[in-house]
Amino acid sequence: MLLGYRLDALRARVRARWLGMLGLAVGAGAQVHPGVRLRHGEGCAIGERSILYRGVQILATAGGRFRIGRDSHLAPGGYLLVGAQQLLIGDDVAIGPGLMLFCESNDVQGAGLFRQQYRRAEVRIGSNVFIGARVTVLPGSVIEDRVAVAAHAVVSGRLASGWLYGGAPARALRRLDGAEGLSA
Repeated sequence: MLLGYRLDALRARVRARWLGMLGLAVGAGAQVHPGVRLRHGEGCAIGERSILYRGVQILATAGGRFRIGRDSHLAPGGYLLVGAQQLLIGDDVAIGPGLMLFCESNDVQGAGLFRQQYRRAEVRIGSNVFIGARVTVLPGSVIEDRVAVAAHAVVSGRLASGWLYGGAPARALRRLDGAEGLSA
C-alpha cells in the first residue's frame, strides 16, 4: 500500500478520535478525513471502520441526529442536510461522490413565498446499499436493504429491496438477483 494513503488513513483515524472527544460517537477504526465539516449534537454516530472522505458535509442542527453504520463510506463532496430531522444510514453502505441528501428542503406547495415553505422528514438508508455518484435523496425517502441506485438518480419515496434504481425520479430498472420483471 502506498505510504501517502497510509498516512492519510492514520490522520483520518486520529481526527475521528478527536471528534469522539468532542461528543461524536465514533466506532473503532472510523476515519474522518481533513476537509470534512460536521455540525452535530448529541445522538450522532459514525460506526466502526466507516469513512467520511474529504469535502463531506453533514449538518445536523437544532436537535437533528445522524447515524452511519459500520463499514460504510461517503465519498468526497457529499452534502447531507439533516437539520432538525433524523438520518439513518445502515451497515456496509457505499455512497459515491457528490451525494446531495436532504432531510429538509424548500417546497412548492400552496400559496406564499417558496423560500418560506419547507418539507421536513427523516431519511433512512438500509444496509448493503450502493448509491452512485451525484445522486439526490429528498426528504422522507427510504432506501431499503440491498438496493443499488444509479448515478444522477433523484430518490423520492421508498425504494424496495433487491432492485437497481435509476432516473429522475428514480424507478426500478432491474432486479439485482437477475430475475426477469419489474414487479415488486
